[in-house]
Amino acid sequence: MAAYQAPVGLPQDTFAFGGRWDIGSEGAVAGSAATLSLHYQAQDVYLVLGGTGTVAVSVDGTPTRTVTVAGEPRLYQLVGPGTYGRGTLTLAVSPGVDAYDFTFG
Repeated sequence: MAAYQAPVGLPQDTFAFGGRWDIGSEGAVAGSAATLSLHYQAQDVYLVLGGTGTVAVSVDGTPTRTVTVAGEPRLYQLVGPGTYGRGTLTLAVSPGVDAYDFTFG
């Protein structure tokens, strides 16, 4: 497990880890104070998550929802449904949650 420092400004279409993560070849497992930030442009943003825990979702600093993750990896909607937009998605991920792939709609 390694510690990461998310940048203050995130360039368009990039993501960054913050806090402690165990990053493997196919996914990443959250440790203490884990965050995941994404500067996106899309109507919908999804992330494949597995394990057990919660993910608190914020867009541009405003909390929007909390996702409960349980079990085998599956697709979770984090942004949308709505209209096309740009923003910075920040996820506060509880220890033990696995993150795999972002997808967009």
